[in-house]
Amino acid sequence: MIKIGNLEGLIPLAAGVYVLLVARGVLPRKPRHPERLERWRQRYGKLATVLCVVVIVFGAMQLLGVFNRS
Repeated sequence: MIKIGNLEGLIPLAAGVYVLLVARGVLPRKPRHPERLERWRQRYGKLATVLCVVVIVFGAMQLLGVFNRS
């Protein structure tokens, strides 16, 4: 049976997935200001993609209990 280490890992996992989807252009489907969002993606999209992967891995490691001292 898999033992879940720390449910607080869901927060960075969910946030990382959400920002990754925004950076890749999947979300939001109908943005209020598409020009602003496209400028943000051009300026920060690559950086956000890399950082989101790091945050997602961190959240997964927290869920698996890698950082627990027991």
